[in-house]
Amino acid sequence: MLRPLLRQVTPRLARAVSTAPRAAAVTQHATTAGPPPPPPQPVEAKPPATFHVAGAQPIAVSSSGVTFRMADGREVLDGVSGGAAVACLGYSNPDLVAVMARQAAQMPYAYHQALGHDVSEELAQFLIDRSSGAFVAGAFLNSGSEAIEAILKLVRQYWIEEGQPQRKYIIARSPAYHGNTLGSLGTGYVPGRRNLYDNYFSDAYQHVDTPQARDRLPGENDAAYSERLAAELDAKIEELGPENVMAFIAEPVGGTGPGVTPPPKGYFPAIEKVVKKHNLIFIMDEVMSGTGRSGTLFAFDTVAEGVKPDVISMAKGLGGGYVTISGVLVGQRLVDVIRRAGVWKNSHTYQNHPVNCAVALAVLKKMEDKNLLANVRARGTQLLEGLKKAFKDDKRVFEVRGQGLFLAVDFDVPTSLTPRFAARVKERAMANGLMALAGVGTVDGVNGDCIILAPAYTITAAEADKMVAIIKKSVNECFAELE
Repeated sequence: MLRPLLRQVTPRLARAVSTAPRAAAVTQHATTAGPPPPPPQPVEAKPPATFHVAGAQPIAVSSSGVTFRMADGREVLDGVSGGAAVACLGYSNPDLVAVMARQAAQMPYAYHQALGHDVSEELAQFLIDRSSGAFVAGAFLNSGSEAIEAILKLVRQYWIEEGQPQRKYIIARSPAYHGNTLGSLGTGYVPGRRNLYDNYFSDAYQHVDTPQARDRLPGENDAAYSERLAAELDAKIEELGPENVMAFIAEPVGGTGPGVTPPPKGYFPAIEKVVKKHNLIFIMDEVMSGTGRSGTLFAFDTVAEGVKPDVISMAKGLGGGYVTISGVLVGQRLVDVIRRAGVWKNSHTYQNHPVNCAVALAVLKKMEDKNLLANVRARGTQLLEGLKKAFKDDKRVFEVRGQGLFLAVDFDVPTSLTPRFAARVKERAMANGLMALAGVGTVDGVNGDCIILAPAYTITAAEADKMVAIIKKSVNECFAELE
């Protein structure tokens, strides 16, 4: 069949080719006889079909280990686990890919209100067993924002079941980021993310200060600062009426809102006293700083000095970037009341998704089997010391801080002099071969710029040194442009 078709097409092609020179000649003759043709108009670039929230992004075509290969052929070292502290085990891990495929083949989906399954049970039990008695039940959703929304509903339902429906206030910290849905966005306080939607938020969302080094009084030590912040929380509760407050929420290590802020020593014990005094629910948001990022499976085990929350949110590293999963782990106090009432009134289509749960369990087991949290602590110390040394005598850097593989270089550059300085450093680092994250407006929503690193738990000492070198080079180049 192919040869007859070729015989039919070939004469047509021959005729087209034979007429092409004559057409060209006619065009040339016409051109020389009249005025010159207008210059060609530039073709406007077609906008991307993907609706990016931050404009067009550099295009990556593949990833492996802790490296992205870009469309232009460059290799970029991933210093922030995919851009948002998610891909904690690196890329193209064959074991995790195999788990995804196996679970998808066995049972890819089951609606959680119709069917239970062993995979979510195993994942919940794995986390409960490692929580030192803090939690007795868990549920799994799809994002950190969903996890926070679920906790808000859980806490509200708890107080209604307890016969105290007047409790409506949740006290969070400012600045803090707890998610991008309306409930989670209202809970946190980052003006640049929140202001556009202010009309949606009620006065149920209340805020006190997040601990930040810039807010310390002269000569104020950790203990005094922690007590001052606890007194502020106590005063806020008294202002609202203790009988009207549901809960207090905090990140163990402040995330992108304040720009990676470990708490001062004594902070969580001082806060816990106030929370217990007024019989509030204590929520910890471990979406960004948890799941090993701070050096232990639960961030509160690293920084809270023995304080255990009533409920926590988890996400980001929980799925390692291979699946979209978040978690809510709940303590006995809440579980007893909700189970007595019947059911927790929160449901999502993809809640306890079997593929997500299977992969998350594999991620956690790999962290444990490979002793990766020891590497988090070792490489975290290396990065912290390396960055401090790199900027030791640089008066333009306010502070280098961090916990585990969650670090920030905080710049002392007035926003009026250089808007979005950290964003410029991020772009320069990308050009120099390192993906980092910019923290903008970390002091009050306008002032405060930092560059954030949150690499995979698998990074080597050599890769950590390379990250420090590129950050130093990029920062110096951006500062040089200001001179």
